[in-house]
Amino acid sequence: MAATRRVKTPAVLQMEAVECGAASLGIVLAYYGLFLPLEQLRLECGVSRDGSKASNILKAARHLGMEGVGFRDSAEGLQDRELPLIIHWNFNHFLVLEGFTDRLVYLNDPAAGHRTVTWEEFAASFTGIVLQLKPGPGFQKGGATRGIIPVLARRLYGQEKTLAFALLTGAGLIVPGLAIPVFSQVFLDDVLSLKHTDWLAGLLLAMGLAAVLQGALTWLRSWCLTRWQGALTIGESSRFFWHLLRLPMEFFQQRYGGEVASRVQFNETVASILTGQAATVFLDVLIALFYLSLLFQYNATLTLIGMVFSLINAGILLLMFRWMTEQQMKIQQDAAKAYGMAIAGIQTIETLKASGNEGDFFNKWAGYQSKLLETQQKIELSSQTMMLAPAFLTSLNTAVIMAVGGFQIMDGLMTAGIFMAFQNLMGKFQEPLNNLLNLGQSLQTTQMQMQRLDDVSRYPIDQANYSDESSWSSGKTKLSGHVELRQVTFGYSRSEAPLVEDFSLTIEPGRWVALVGGSGSGKSTVAKLVCGLYQPWLGEVLFDGLPRRHIPREVVVNSVGAVDQEIVLFAGTVADNISLFDATLSRHELVRAAKDAAIHDDIAVLQNGYEANVAEGGRNFSGGQRQRLELARALAVNPSVLVLDEATSALDPLTEQTVVGNIRRRGCACLVVAHRLSTIRDCDEIIVMQHGKVVQRGRHEEMMAVDGPYRQLVAQDAADRTEFPSAAQQEPEGVKGWL
Repeated sequence: MAATRRVKTPAVLQMEAVECGAASLGIVLAYYGLFLPLEQLRLECGVSRDGSKASNILKAARHLGMEGVGFRDSAEGLQDRELPLIIHWNFNHFLVLEGFTDRLVYLNDPAAGHRTVTWEEFAASFTGIVLQLKPGPGFQKGGATRGIIPVLARRLYGQEKTLAFALLTGAGLIVPGLAIPVFSQVFLDDVLSLKHTDWLAGLLLAMGLAAVLQGALTWLRSWCLTRWQGALTIGESSRFFWHLLRLPMEFFQQRYGGEVASRVQFNETVASILTGQAATVFLDVLIALFYLSLLFQYNATLTLIGMVFSLINAGILLLMFRWMTEQQMKIQQDAAKAYGMAIAGIQTIETLKASGNEGDFFNKWAGYQSKLLETQQKIELSSQTMMLAPAFLTSLNTAVIMAVGGFQIMDGLMTAGIFMAFQNLMGKFQEPLNNLLNLGQSLQTTQMQMQRLDDVSRYPIDQANYSDESSWSSGKTKLSGHVELRQVTFGYSRSEAPLVEDFSLTIEPGRWVALVGGSGSGKSTVAKLVCGLYQPWLGEVLFDGLPRRHIPREVVVNSVGAVDQEIVLFAGTVADNISLFDATLSRHELVRAAKDAAIHDDIAVLQNGYEANVAEGGRNFSGGQRQRLELARALAVNPSVLVLDEATSALDPLTEQTVVGNIRRRGCACLVVAHRLSTIRDCDEIIVMQHGKVVQRGRHEEMMAVDGPYRQLVAQDAADRTEFPSAAQQEPEGVKGWL
């Protein structure tokens, strides 16, 4: 069908499904000589929770000095195009086309690495959308692939004393390691051959002492490295998880929560390498050079033979490692998908059972698991096949040295003792070389794990977690409750139109403001901006006249409470779920919060009261009880600002009326996102939003008096209640109505 045409592009694997476009751009940029980290490419392509569009990839490429065009073409039409090309795949994925033969098409897939498909498979999956990029006048080569050595070195910073001790004990092992071959030579050449039997006792004693010294130093070194590994694992895991907790919400939106949590355990793998093979790599090089010089002193011919075989063996292993690197990256990626899918299934098990979709979910998980096992088996079989060559070369090396050495002994060029000492020293020389090669293999197999760790550690923390306290001179420990959003503009992707635009809002202490509007109007987004989960593109969110970053974090935490639509309870006690492990909250404050949330009576009848166990996800509580526990959690700090996003949707009208009354008596400023008319009608201000903008604002009575968006929402809700009256009929008089 086509003449063979192919370019070879470097592998850049995506961390998450939404990053395929950014990773594909990174592949093409690297092919032309510009290496950029994936986190920068995410920003350039405007990767959001929905991924990135082809138009955004083109914009990013042009911003980086590339000339790019997008067009539609057929599979056959691509044969005359300049390669590489970014193509759209299965209507949900971007990858890079490298080339083709008459039977196969070569792809560089950010989700799977280099792979080939048949023309039939290609034609079935290719959607026709193509992005062609090439360097423009403003393009500049730069950057470099991130080596693994600097990553490891960064983790060794501050560990100089421990590392020095490990190196000294390792260096000490040279002495008994050198003594034993020399003693063996003396035993053969002098004691046995020359019958110096009076040397035997002293020689055996010296050999025994050398063996004891070797064992003691080996134990001491192992003890030191084991203790170091434990300390390093704890330290790195703690720093990693603390950094993870301070990342902005954008990071978590693009990743599976379960898979991100699983990365914590990767620190143990990295610590094992650092305190094992990597810790002694410098010493291994010195030891190898030292033994090499001794080998040349013993027999240059045999030494050169050993070096040739060692170099050939090392070359083969390095080629193997290069191939295995990409395969191991695939394994880590497939394992992350399978693990994340399993966690998601367990977390939504109630929904799966209620909908009867366990079988469909299992098929989805089984697909990920099968792909993982298939890749693992492929690598294992290929590795076993390729390892035959080093094993054969090692055996051939021994045979050749034995043959040449035997002839030299028979010719009188060397003694049997010298040959035995040479063999021992050759083993000592090859041991550090094998350590270096094994280190290379370990680094290759764990490179993807370290990339996933660095994906977290390199991501900038949420600036809202930092505070410039120079502007905070009041000394107060709690805010008064004055909130202002001043001309705020925000969206989840800077390459798209903002979801909230030029939005302004003021809430005075003790006042209630409600946000209403249709789905996607931006209500919940505004609530998240007030909570500090996201930072506006333009404008400011002010508390008591100051930006959030200028207020000490502990003041904000003690002043702002929030309840959103997603109820999250964890396995623990009721008290822990309300306090979130805040030891400064007294039992009196927890009980008061529970009473105001109308959940205290439910807790009191439990066998252990506030020490009763809560099942994971709150499965042993009803939906209304779980929501009231969330409300109690927000009220426990006695907030001066409270954000309620559908916080009473699971409560019956009477309970809701009780809870709202209790919260009002606290006198905190409250921002409410709700659909129930009973929740919002008494608010001091109601703001109607549409497409991220304010279309009407005022009190309930004022807006009902004019024909506007608010009255239309109420009328539409009334029509819905006429069609489905059961919910409204259950409401008592005075609180009837939904919005």
